[in-house]
Amino acid sequence: MDQCFGLKFDELKPLIEKAWTMTRTNFPEEVHFYFPDMVYIETSFYRPTNVFRFPGISITGTVCRLQCDHCKGALLKSMLHVTTPDALFDVCFRVKEAGGVGCLVTGGSLEDGSVPIKKFIPVLKRIKDELGLHVVVHTGLVDEELAEGLAYAEIDAVMIDIVGSDETINGVLKLNKTVADYERSLKNLKKYDVPMVPHIVAGIHYGQILGEKKAVEIVSKYRPEALVIVALMPLANTPMENVSPLSPIDVIRVILFARFLMPNIPITLGCARPRGALRSATDVLALKAGVNAIAYPSEEAYKFARRLGLNVVVHESCCSLIYRNIALKV
Repeated sequence: MDQCFGLKFDELKPLIEKAWTMTRTNFPEEVHFYFPDMVYIETSFYRPTNVFRFPGISITGTVCRLQCDHCKGALLKSMLHVTTPDALFDVCFRVKEAGGVGCLVTGGSLEDGSVPIKKFIPVLKRIKDELGLHVVVHTGLVDEELAEGLAYAEIDAVMIDIVGSDETINGVLKLNKTVADYERSLKNLKKYDVPMVPHIVAGIHYGQILGEKKAVEIVSKYRPEALVIVALMPLANTPMENVSPLSPIDVIRVILFARFLMPNIPITLGCARPRGALRSATDVLALKAGVNAIAYPSEEAYKFARRLGLNVVVHESCCSLIYRNIALKV
């Protein structure tokens, strides 16, 4: 299915139809819409009432040592900030008291591409056992010790960005690692049966498609619980602030390739993607291509899903939990 990346839009239409049919064959006639507490979005069909429903928590505050060209740590600023295990438990206790269902635990990267999660493993276990919250962890690179710890903590999902180009890893992420290091992370997680929901950032190489095909191929080898596709958002005060984001059809190319390689794996259009008209167009095309879920869907996505006859299921949680919210047809 390499042609996903070479054909013109009109030539892609038969592949889009094939992907839709493949999804409908393997999954129920439904689409899942996710509204975690990362950004405030109100729509005609969803109005948030709980600011602690599923927050993002950074265990490094606003600090990120890598300072990748596409982010420069900006995505950490809007999160809740903690730096100690006790502080993390306290925040999660507040989430539970407020009626929230879980949280995303993440943070800035160290120079080696890892996120300093290991010292938080015991408290993650406490949060699961004592508070009963869903815990999703967005890691950087994962060594075997961390994989074993995440398995012990019984977290609900590991979200890990998979990059399929050494040029991108070295030039954009400023990391002295290779594609093999990212694959090794998946291998470590799989060894300890940690639920995996990899992320692929379409267009991360300055708005170009470069390593996405390879990233999908790597992910498909490890049979994850689900796959999340997101798209580069050019952020102010970063080297990519003036980069043109990918066109919706180029994002769909990645989704199509993933669906053909993983027909039985839930695929989500994740929360990180451009807003406005680009988001609306991407959402509609993604639905045509048979995605199982969309985070922070546009009004157009809702209307189009209804036109397609899909049952719309709304969740106040992270889209990485799609694998628990949807079932294969048997």
